[in-house]
Amino acid sequence: MPSTDDGGGGFLPFISAGFGWIYFTLWSLSFYPQALLNFRRRSTTGTTVDFPWLNVLGFSAYSASNIALYYSPAVRRQYAARNSRLTPTVQFNDVVFALHGLVLSAITASQYLVGGSLWRFPRTTHHHHSNVNPGARPSRLALGLTAGAFVGVGATALLVLGARSGGRDVDPVVDWCDLDVVYALGYVKIAVTLVKYTPQLLTNIRNQSTEGWSIWQILLDITGGLLSIAQQGIDSYLQHDWSGITSNPVKFGLGQISIFFDLLFILQHYVLYRKKGVDGTETERLLPPGEERRLD
Repeated sequence: MPSTDDGGGGFLPFISAGFGWIYFTLWSLSFYPQALLNFRRRSTTGTTVDFPWLNVLGFSAYSASNIALYYSPAVRRQYAARNSRLTPTVQFNDVVFALHGLVLSAITASQYLVGGSLWRFPRTTHHHHSNVNPGARPSRLALGLTAGAFVGVGATALLVLGARSGGRDVDPVVDWCDLDVVYALGYVKIAVTLVKYTPQLLTNIRNQSTEGWSIWQILLDITGGLLSIAQQGIDSYLQHDWSGITSNPVKFGLGQISIFFDLLFILQHYVLYRKKGVDGTETERLLPPGEERRLD
């Protein structure tokens, strides 16, 4: 068993707390670069709405889940009944982070969905015909996942209502209850995390460019992710308990998946599609406006 004496008089706990605040800040800031870049360019060409659309879906589910786990006495009692009287680990900053992510994702999505009317972005033109950027419409993948999320959460809610039929008492340990709806919302967030990067990754490949896609959101996200993993490792070491990682491999694995996709975007931006001109600036390699290809 490793010693808790880190030789720094509480140095590791201090580092852990610092990492926590830093990655929270970086992840919060990561929502801004794409919206600011779209606004500065007055265009969303080169990107698709799928990423912010799915983020709206994911953070809606995440916000609802966190709010229920933090504020609902009934959900907290049900959680304790199923988890050896433990209380949910959701904190107030988790609620704020989720709501902040939802608002910023909705703002970014609006730049695609109503960019012309709300943001006054000019319409792209091709062959003398007005043509909205194809990426401004959600793909079938995004719409299908959205529909599936509503069906899944709705079906769970119906099962909960069915368990309460007849006025009988519900045992949260064995019966369907409100907590299961919260878990269903959590699964929506997991599903979104698994697929939300793919549409933009493929768009970059088809355009042979990352023009229009903000690399800063990726750099902030991956730095925050690495610090989060480091904090988790430090805390597990100090507690002589690695169950925070081993008991929740899905959550840990999703973090690795996000970092994996971040690395792919970094590879695209700085290696695969980096083309320098004589003046050292990145040469634009977008397809002509209106020619960006969609997943569907």
